[in-house]
Amino acid sequence: MEAVQPEPQQPSPPQSQVSVVVIGYNDAARVPDAVRSALSQGPAVREVIAVDDCSTDGSGELLRRTADDEPRLKVVRRAANSGGCGTPRNDGIDTASAPYVMFLDSDDVLPPGAVDALLGAALAHGTEVAA
Repeated sequence: MEAVQPEPQQPSPPQSQVSVVVIGYNDAARVPDAVRSALSQGPAVREVIAVDDCSTDGSGELLRRTADDEPRLKVVRRAANSGGCGTPRNDGIDTASAPYVMFLDSDDVLPPGAVDALLGAALAHGTEVAA
């Protein structure tokens, strides 16, 4: 009798390896969709860090309420508007605890599998950056 060899399986990316930083300013209408798309990426996402750049439209409060029900969501509210994207992204990097960081603007939505695809490519090729 011949032993049956199992099919080789593709290694799956390690869990909880990515922090997704979502930045926004006065975009209460769209920031929830961006945050939800990041949270729905699955176990590869350790945390979603939403950085509110001192919005005046209620975005910060909306994010805070969402974080009350979602333990993976961290909200950073800037005390003063930065006037650009770099400073809020840096605030997100400073807050991130995962070895990989991915950026998302409040008007963007990640398609299903996006984080796994980018993380898998980074790990497979030993790169620090994947796009």
